[in-house]
Amino acid sequence: MKLVKMNDNKIGLLVSLPNGQHVIDIAKSVGVFVPHDPVSSGLLNGMFKDGGDWSLLVKHWAYLRSPLNKLAWVAKVIPDHPNLALRPITPEFQTRGPGDPIIEIDITDIESFEERDPTGRLAMERQFMPTPDSSSLQDAGTVTQGAQVIEFGPLGKGDPIRW
Repeated sequence: MKLVKMNDNKIGLLVSLPNGQHVIDIAKSVGVFVPHDPVSSGLLNGMFKDGGDWSLLVKHWAYLRSPLNKLAWVAKVIPDHPNLALRPITPEFQTRGPGDPIIEIDITDIESFEERDPTGRLAMERQFMPTPDSSSLQDAGTVTQGAQVIEFGPLGKGDPIRW
């Protein structure tokens, strides 16, 4: 995912469409999510309504990644969506003044969609399940040597206490 600074100092999302590369004006495109996804709309509107700030964007990336991915998906699937503000890349995007040190950020997520585990189930399996070639595996019918069964019933007068 590549985010770019547009000429009006707003941050936009770069997408590749069949007719070339375009930049999504994120602040003007939050209406794409209304009314079916108000959370994404609120997150993007809160972050990008004033143009956006690179440091805040990186700080809150965990929350912004999903809505921005959804916005890029809408642009690729429905590029003529009425609430989507697309601008084609023109030579004016290449001209920057010396006061703009950051003009784009390319963000690559390490984990793929298949590797995401929101429930934590896969992580727990890796942590607690023995590997098939482990020497600690035993047959289901095998009893561990040295085990002692202790009954936790009410103690009578003269019963020993086992620790």
